[in-house]
Amino acid sequence: MRKKIMLLSLTLVLVFALLVGCGSEPANKDVADGEWTFERPIEFIIPWGPGSGTDTTIRAWAPLMEKELGVTININNVEGAGGVKGAEFHANQPADGYTFSMYTPSHVIAAVDGTTNFDILNDTVHVVRLVQDSNIVLAGKHVPYNNMGEMIEYVKANPGKAPTIGMMSINGMDGASAKQLFEAAGIEVNFIPYASGAEVNAAVMGGHTDMVMTSPFDGKAYIESGDMKGIVLLAEERSTALPDVECTGELGYEAYIGPWRGIVAKKGTPQGAIDAIEAAAIKVNEMPEWNDWKVTVGLNDRPGFATSEEFKDLWFQYYEDMKELLAP
Repeated sequence: MRKKIMLLSLTLVLVFALLVGCGSEPANKDVADGEWTFERPIEFIIPWGPGSGTDTTIRAWAPLMEKELGVTININNVEGAGGVKGAEFHANQPADGYTFSMYTPSHVIAAVDGTTNFDILNDTVHVVRLVQDSNIVLAGKHVPYNNMGEMIEYVKANPGKAPTIGMMSINGMDGASAKQLFEAAGIEVNFIPYASGAEVNAAVMGGHTDMVMTSPFDGKAYIESGDMKGIVLLAEERSTALPDVECTGELGYEAYIGPWRGIVAKKGTPQGAIDAIEAAAIKVNEMPEWNDWKVTVGLNDRPGFATSEEFKDLWFQYYEDMKELLAP
């Protein structure tokens, strides 16, 4: 009888333990049911300063993501070294599913040049690409040409007087974009480095530099004010925001490099967290508020959204393209 009681007691203990185990909430929801639940604020590291195209994009997108995820998104600007400083800062954060970053083509170029202290090409996890922007070349009022055709004629008629173009990342995406454009046009242009967009814009308006490479959104105000002239847009079609500026597509130039912006994670980040961000981003991409904002800043002209797998393919293809373009 005593043995039966002991056996019954042991059985009850085991059953109770199983019930408690099944009823308790595991620490990692990702393991429990395939869904990730964010339980504290998420940090997005932006490798560019406040007011940059990358910064304005994340600040328009983040509030919509907060609604989808039900958690606060904190934005941390870590600028410097053409985006490299922010990328290295991100690489030193825990891969716990609560830290992400926004990369641009400059980070692929950093992989080509080997300028980061980690393997940015292979240690980057591609979450989702948000937008595809374009570059535009603007010229100051002092230059004697108003479009690419006139500039080419001017350069050929004035040997030894190569125009100058200012930019913030000669060794980054701006430099690659300008190199592709002017090689396609068959003319020589001198590249001048500047520390900020405000500095190069002031130099162009002051007549110290002939041209600047910028975004259509930033350039529109200067064109409308008459302070600068739109020379060419690097895109397949003209911009809806600047319909009077010709584009490389209509000129027959294979020069389309522009700054896409995508969300990335550190290698080792839980797949559940990556999937949760991707799923929410897919929903945000369909929201009228997001698409209305893209129209206001000229980001609706070129297809930009890409899922995780699509972004991964684009990332490695871009690497091969940049490696070929930037080869000595």
